[in-house]
Amino acid sequence: MGDGGGAVAGSVLLVQHADSEGPGLLQPVLEACGRPLRCVLAHRGDGIPKSAAEASAIVVLGGPMGVYEADRHRHLKDEIRLAEDALRRGVPILGICLGSQILAAAAGARVGRGPAQEIGWFEVTLTPEGLDDPVLGSLPPRGTMFHWHGDTFDPPAGGTLLASSRLYAQQAFRVGPSAWGVQFHPEITEEMVDDWSARALPHEAEAFGGTEGAERMRAAARRHVPPLRERVQALGRAFLALSAP
Repeated sequence: MGDGGGAVAGSVLLVQHADSEGPGLLQPVLEACGRPLRCVLAHRGDGIPKSAAEASAIVVLGGPMGVYEADRHRHLKDEIRLAEDALRRGVPILGICLGSQILAAAAGARVGRGPAQEIGWFEVTLTPEGLDDPVLGSLPPRGTMFHWHGDTFDPPAGGTLLASSRLYAQQAFRVGPSAWGVQFHPEITEEMVDDWSARALPHEAEAFGGTEGAERMRAAARRHVPPLRERVQALGRAFLALSAP
């Protein structure tokens, strides 16, 4: 997977915020892309690069913290600066859940708590722009996706809305030609759903219905993940195809 060591020119940079929130379905695509993979474990104290110049592409994963908690998690400020630099340089960047909120903040949008916890399997609908998008267009036009968040963001200035759910209009966006934010978790695997539901905090468990809700989520993962696998990996390949060789 790579490590938090020195940058390698042309590498794909993966920023992770929790041991349990890895790249999931995207891992085989990242490992097969033909470029070095550098994994930065922000929650373990790995330094965030100050510049996106050495990266051919950047993927920022989810995590349990919020963008507004930068005083407690100092790496968040560094990640926002990294995302700002990627936007300036046109380095392809994909943010998932917390990563999408970091990207939205880098693009100047307000990020904060949302009106409800959205945890579980819920329908996501691509907008017309999402259907035509070179990356998000790999997903089903109307598909059941996994969610685990209570935060949201305003639409970034100049951004394009790509997907919405019933609870949250801002589910996916694109900023410029090479930056994507996705609030839901396309990378989720069956094992990740098992793990996250077992680790849930009390207010999260209440949102998805406790033990019975966890069992339903796990069963739903066995139905929904297999047909999503190839679509999500096609999304990953399309994103990485935009990066410099």
